[in-house]
Amino acid sequence: MQTTDQLIAAGQTAAANGEWSTAASAFEAAYQQTQNYDLNLQLVTALCETQNFQQASSLALEYESRYLATDETASRLISCLCQSQQFIQARLSAQLRAQTAPEWLEATKRQILSAEQDAETTMAQTLTATMKQFYHLSELPVPAQISRLAAAKHLTYAKYLIAAKFLLVDPFLHQLSRVEVLYTLKGLAVADKVSVVWFDQKQRSVIPAQLPVMGTDRVSQATQQELQRRLAQQDVSLYESLQGLLSLQLMYLYPDPEKIVTNSQKWVELLIASQTGTLSPNLTVSAQKMLDCQQKIQELNLELAE
Repeated sequence: MQTTDQLIAAGQTAAANGEWSTAASAFEAAYQQTQNYDLNLQLVTALCETQNFQQASSLALEYESRYLATDETASRLISCLCQSQQFIQARLSAQLRAQTAPEWLEATKRQILSAEQDAETTMAQTLTATMKQFYHLSELPVPAQISRLAAAKHLTYAKYLIAAKFLLVDPFLHQLSRVEVLYTLKGLAVADKVSVVWFDQKQRSVIPAQLPVMGTDRVSQATQQELQRRLAQQDVSLYESLQGLLSLQLMYLYPDPEKIVTNSQKWVELLIASQTGTLSPNLTVSAQKMLDCQQKIQELNLELAE
């Protein structure tokens, strides 16, 4: 069996000779043995040259932040995504450079729009069918919604936005799916107001571009810190288990956890008690409200496995 270095050398020789299929095979075999950014970049380049854009984009996203570090590699990532009709992901990745490369971003947006316009002509029926399926997301069992959410990223920006606005107020959509759609609009820097049904089942208006990064708000950080203070040193296993559960709870409450979590310390205390069977029968009114919300979240979580 050839070593990683031998496979890379063979791939580089083939690439230099324009034998991209041979190069891709060699780099892919090397990548199965060793994963790093430099090898990833060589493999992605070879795959793009052989028009395997779907595989190339999936691999490039494994090192998204590294690709977005320079104009050249960022453009390669965006090109792969556009060629594989992943227009929403292309816009999400491009938007991550908004602060560091505004001129590149504007030019890239035009590139993506051009690719979307081509798709509207050449893939009209496919886009219409995908959009229709996205519209009917709430009709699926929750586990099946994940693949349809992924498929929706092949929509053009205009079609995704139309369907997303409908889904945000669909009363039958699972709350985590609704948050996923809303957070995608945030990633797309949508600057117009949209209506969304929040955790309390009431509609409110938000501007996605102005929403916080998930987990960075004051309440989310305070609850995570409180859980760490209580359990990180005392019971590592329980801490790791509840850390994931707490993050999931906060996802349900995005973007306004402070409207439910009125006391971070008490929220964490209730979480620990409910998971360890040590709940007090005598709770204050505010504590009982928070516990009711935690139990509602638990019920919603059960739907994830159905």
